[in-house]
Amino acid sequence: MLPEIRTILYCTSLGPHAPYVFGYAFTLARALGAKIVALHVMESLSRKQTRLVEGYAGEGSLGELIKNAQKRARKSLPGHMKGVLSAVSGVEEWDQLVSEVIIAEGHTEARILEMVEAKNADMVVIGAHTESSVLDRMIGSTARSLVKNCPVPVVTVQVPSGFSETS
Repeated sequence: MLPEIRTILYCTSLGPHAPYVFGYAFTLARALGAKIVALHVMESLSRKQTRLVEGYAGEGSLGELIKNAQKRARKSLPGHMKGVLSAVSGVEEWDQLVSEVIIAEGHTEARILEMVEAKNADMVVIGAHTESSVLDRMIGSTARSLVKNCPVPVVTVQVPSGFSETS
């Protein structure tokens, strides 16, 4: 029996390569007759990072700043994401293929895995980001970990060197 791909979870950091990676999710969704759930995870600060910032800004002030920033982001990011990524698909096809835009907070990999289950995703599409180690430069730490731990297939999109949004 062949697998049926009905829902593709497209994960994005909304960086400069997001449209390129989205192109793969869009092409797959269109070819397979699938819907796309677009996910952006706002990474939480670690305890160490929080203590460091609060050491400079004052205890408690960071929490209020983060809450306000997250509130603004939750409001503006879905529209921003549609604006940036629909340039790849066209607004009409965006509206047909992208069923939902989710802005989540937390540890990126954990939130992606939660969304795979919650949205009953059949596939994940994620970009391979440049990181610090040699292995991370090849595939990206979140993508590498997802490939290992995700219960559904993960398509990792390697952005060609020298690629820019204007290419």
